[in-house]
Amino acid sequence: MKLQSILSALSLGATVATAQNTTYLTATAIVTDARNASALQCWEFTDPLQVPSTPGIAGAQRFKFNVSSATEYTVIPPRFDGGLHNAPQNQFVIFASGLAHVTLPNSTDEAWILGGANGLIVAVDTAGSGHYTTYPTDQTTISFALPFLGGEPPAYKVRSEGACHGDTQLVED
Repeated sequence: MKLQSILSALSLGATVATAQNTTYLTATAIVTDARNASALQCWEFTDPLQVPSTPGIAGAQRFKFNVSSATEYTVIPPRFDGGLHNAPQNQFVIFASGLAHVTLPNSTDEAWILGGANGLIVAVDTAGSGHYTTYPTDQTTISFALPFLGGEPPAYKVRSEGACHGDTQLVED
């Protein structure tokens, strides 16, 4: 699908120089923990990026998003306060531009998500205490919400509690 190719390009802008290593995608996930409170985790998706033979991206690296057709494009005004809320459904969110700040009502954990190549997060806290999202800059933020097909995220492992850190969402094994 054209939309999935565009979204893949938005979220996977980093370049990996070595082909012999296996590369995986990571993302900060907003989850509901055992105490029914929203929490942050760093997820690594267990399916590695693939090298497609698709014309136009042959030889690049691609992660296939298994998402429903209910994708949404949202224009968020500068300095917008999204308030306390839960994820409306289990989904990827890609911030194509702007800056999002995610905080939790029962924790000091936070995530800063800069729109662009590393703007992918997972939101699966459909129950529990919820999270706050604010957009603290004078820039408009563009986001895409991509609900998971069947409500289930791709297979993953938890790399760590708390938000992912670093300057790329790609890790090599």
